[in-house]
Order: sequence, then C-alpha cells, then structure tokens
Amino acid sequence: MGIHVVIQPLVGYGAAVVSPSPGVRQLVAGSEETSFIVQVPARIGGLMDTARFAQSLAAAASEFSEWCETQHRTRSHTSSFHDQWSDAADDAVTRKND
Repeated sequence: MGIHVVIQPLVGYGAAVVSPSPGVRQLVAGSEETSFIVQVPARIGGLMDTARFAQSLAAAASEFSEWCETQHRTRSHTSSFHDQWSDAADDAVTRKND
C-alpha cells in the first residue's frame, strides 16, 4: 500500500535545492508551511536512483506546466462576467427586433 500526497499549489509555492548541512542536498517543493522533500537514500546506487528520479520528475513537471499554461490561455476570458451578460442581452434584443 502506497502513500499518495496531493498538492494544490497556492501563490508563493515553489521548489529549490537546499543544503541543510555540508555535502547534503535536498529537493524541496511547496511552501514554508507545507513541503515535500526528496533526499538521496544512504545506500549503494542511491545517488543514481535519485538522479534518474529527479530527471523524470523534471520532465513530467515541464510537461504538466506546459499543459497548465495552455489550459489557462484557452479557459481565460478577457471580458468581465458583466460584459458577457450585457453582450448576451444585446444579442437577444437584436434577434427579437429582426
């Protein structure tokens, strides 16, 4: 049985590589209040396993970021809610008068 962590980022969330002590590096993502940390396991092959995981995570994060940006562009509307309703009302009046 695995553990699944769901993060719904808020403004200010990010990711960074930190060095909590000399010779140790960690990948930290989230915020000051909530974060997840990727550490290198202390075993033979741990560095390469972590490198492959980080590369895979970076590639997936890039693909997901591009998808989110595309969705934002296609779902965002430049007009306000009020303008949309005003335009719809104007169209209805025009059709009624035709």
